[in-house]
Amino acid sequence: MAEFNAYQAAVLADDVYALTKLTSLDQAMSYLKYEHGDVFELANHNVLKAKTGGPGIIKCRTAFGFTLLGKGSLKGHAVILFRGTQYLADWLTNLNVTVSHSSSANPVHDGFNKTFKSMEPELKAFMDAVVTNNVHTIHCVGHSLGGALATLAGDWIHCAYKRKPYIYTFGSPRVGLLDFAHCCTKNIGAERIFRAYHNTDIVPCIPIWPFIHTPSSGQDYYLPSPGIIPMAEYHGMDHYIESVRDKPWNLLAGLRGVTSTESSLIKWLKEDTPMGFTIKSIEWLNDALLYVLKKCLNGAAWLISKAFSSSLTLMDQLAYILQKGVSLVKDASSWVLYLIRKIMSVLGMKKVIDVADLTKNFIQNVLLSLQAKVNHFTQGVLSKVMVSGRAI
Repeated sequence: MAEFNAYQAAVLADDVYALTKLTSLDQAMSYLKYEHGDVFELANHNVLKAKTGGPGIIKCRTAFGFTLLGKGSLKGHAVILFRGTQYLADWLTNLNVTVSHSSSANPVHDGFNKTFKSMEPELKAFMDAVVTNNVHTIHCVGHSLGGALATLAGDWIHCAYKRKPYIYTFGSPRVGLLDFAHCCTKNIGAERIFRAYHNTDIVPCIPIWPFIHTPSSGQDYYLPSPGIIPMAEYHGMDHYIESVRDKPWNLLAGLRGVTSTESSLIKWLKEDTPMGFTIKSIEWLNDALLYVLKKCLNGAAWLISKAFSSSLTLMDQLAYILQKGVSLVKDASSWVLYLIRKIMSVLGMKKVIDVADLTKNFIQNVLLSLQAKVNHFTQGVLSKVMVSGRAI
């Protein structure tokens, strides 16, 4: 066996929440030994502790996951397992998001990155054990924020140890910008990255602009869920477990919905039909934003990550680039106008505007209005999920 099947990975992503659902670390370890003691070595030194907190603020150091060496049928395997956190809502809905550099020197969400880097000393010690025990296969697993950390862990393992781990994420937010997603996908291999998400889970839709998912190519694993509006329960691991139960990865890959292409994005942007606020409209807006950014940067996709490398907030930089595209880049103004009109339509705002209205302040206010709408839904979703103790 090489990769875990979907159900194995989902159960691990759920069981790490024993750290928050049970009253002590000893109880959590006892539970995990009962569930997985036949295939993993488990002891208190396996616990990963991370510094967590709101945006820009490190508040506390707490148990955040496990590093596991396999035995029995999983001898030769190692697992790095991460849980989610209550601070995910703060990070994802922060209006002043900034980026920092990942292990591969590419821009990623600063809050995710700081939490991951606070675990590096423990992860380095574990990787020493991986070498000593002749481990041939490494798995990085996580749900919600844990999925973002699992992705950063995979990137780090490749950069620091030249190993290609498997990465499994459930309901993960977007981790980094274009360069990070492309680099991680190329270095590890799209076939080793298993990103599963429910179509009504809003967390995988954010952070919005200009973050994109990893892998940036190949296959992801779209799991149908009822309706078209964000639903809190479909971010929970219990529903992810049920959605993948008894289904191999290749079957789940076949469930993927329709994705945007350049021609479909052009058609969608130009359409003047009313738009509702749905998961699908959020996804299309994100793809459309990236398409328009390329237009503003003269088609150089690689410039997107470079353009967002300063200490200014992403929203400030985004509005600046779009406005400069209107004034300096031939043919870009019409695409920026289509994009802003589409955003206003999704928000139910009056959209009788022209190119002359596209000042930096106007663009920024429209973007902030959409971000506030998305944030409102996100806060509600994560608050409901946290009540069950699965994302605290």
